[in-house]
Amino acid sequence: MSLAAIDHLVGSSEALIAALDSHDIEAIESALPAFGTSVGQLRSSGGWEQSPEISERLAHALSLADSARARVRYLADRTQQRIDLLSTAAGRFDCTPATYSRPR
Repeated sequence: MSLAAIDHLVGSSEALIAALDSHDIEAIESALPAFGTSVGQLRSSGGWEQSPEISERLAHALSLADSARARVRYLADRTQQRIDLLSTAAGRFDCTPATYSRPR
């Protein structure tokens, strides 16, 4: 596994997190393909080379990717809550539950 591929994943994860935190749709739309590309590079970069530096950078990259995942799930959950509230306010009980609940 190349250190460059891991560094690209770190950079794209940081860009995605910044875009999600700023709620900038255009930045999110441009950060997502870069993140996907960096994951693809990580998959195709070959075998694992055991070294403390690579292990440390990979752990950092995975931590950032997990932070981005948590933000996406939070924002999706928040958006669903807003949709449910708007549907309830419009009297559209056929498309949303009357009370908020998380999908299983």
